[in-house]
Parts: sequence; structure tokens; C-alpha cells
Amino acid sequence: MSSPTSAGDPTPSRPPGAEFCIDCGPETALRPDDTADGAASGARCPRCGWERPFTRRPLLLLTGPSGAGKTTVTEALTRLADDGGLPGCAVFDVDLTLHVAALGYDVWRNTWLQLAHGLAGNGLATLLCGTIVPDQLAELPARMLVGPIHHAALDCPDDVLVQRLRDRPAWRGSDDEFVARQLGFADWHRSQVGRRFDTHRSGPAAVAAEVAAWVREVLGTPTGPAPETTGGAR
Repeated sequence: MSSPTSAGDPTPSRPPGAEFCIDCGPETALRPDDTADGAASGARCPRCGWERPFTRRPLLLLTGPSGAGKTTVTEALTRLADDGGLPGCAVFDVDLTLHVAALGYDVWRNTWLQLAHGLAGNGLATLLCGTIVPDQLAELPARMLVGPIHHAALDCPDDVLVQRLRDRPAWRGSDDEFVARQLGFADWHRSQVGRRFDTHRSGPAAVAAEVAAWVREVLGTPTGPAPETTGGAR
């Protein structure tokens, strides 16, 4: 007798992330059907009028160049969330699903939008920590599944950033070209992102608390626990 898996895995009949009418087929992309506040909404088939209702929640992005402290601050944010400091919000390091990028980086980013959509169905907003920025999400199929996108960044002085990158082990590949790219990415954040958090003067727990306060401000949720304030982010 054959095992349940011997028939093979199901082959998807649509591109990853495509949202289309189940009656009219893959060639009929659903269109967003927004409400005034952008929170409770759905999608509608332009051909037959079939509606797919869903709830959208805000998506928050915490970005920054390599060396700005994303990994350590994300770990502190996760602990803060475990202690109830981020009610109504799930926290993820985007590298958790980086293996999906083997299918293409847009597929990887679109997967995060779909996961955020699934969490919204459970009443949760999503905070993604990593190198995904809003412009990379704007034209993806699942963008209509999430609510407003809010963007903040981690930052530190250039000399501190360079030293952090130089102090990394050799396998991290922090050569001159990589360091120059990260300095450019830091400059881009300073010119494009209004909400930034300094990881040089404050430790990971304190920075995480500042980020959590921003998240609670966006979501309109209560104040969380007070942070520790020692050490520096790397």
C-alpha cells in the first residue's frame, strides 16, 4: 500500500501570491474594495462581482543598514512582546523566511504580506524587522491584503557603523565595498525615513522600548512595561 505522500505534493495552479476569482480563474485578478478607514475591507471580482471579505491591519517595517543593530533590537522586541509590551502585534525578523527568496525576492516579500494578512485575521498587526522597505511592497499582489504601511529605521553615526561592520567575523563579508553600500543605505534612511532610533547611545532593550512605543502609537494600544537601559546595540 502506498504512503499518503507517494502521489506527490500538490502543484499550485497560480503564481505565488496571486489573488484571483475562484469562479472566473487566474486571469481575473481581484481588486481591493476599501472602506473609509482602510481597516475592514475585502476584494471583488471585476467580472462576476464575487467578494472575498477580510480584515486589514497596519504593517510596520523596522529597517536600517547592516550594523545598525537590527538583530539585537529585534531579539529585545521579541522578549518585550513575550512580556506583553506589544499588545496586538506580532514581531518577526524577516530573515526567518529568507530561504523563500530562492523563488525570487518579490515572492519572498509577497509571502510576508500574506503572512501579515493571516495574522490580521487573528486580530494582530505585524512588525517586520529587516531590510524590506515600503517601495518594494507597493506593486506586489498581496499588497491589497494589508493596511497602511508604517516605516521606521535604526541608525547610528557612520564611524560607529563602520567599526561595528569591521568587528564582524570574516565570514560575514564586511569588505570595503560592503561597508560603502551600508553607509549609502544609512544615508538613504536619513533622507527618506522620518522616524529613526539611535542604537549608539541606548542599549537594545531601551531601543526596543522606544520602537514598541512607536508601534503602540500607530496601533493606539496601551503603554507597556518599562525597559532596561544598559549596554549598546551592535
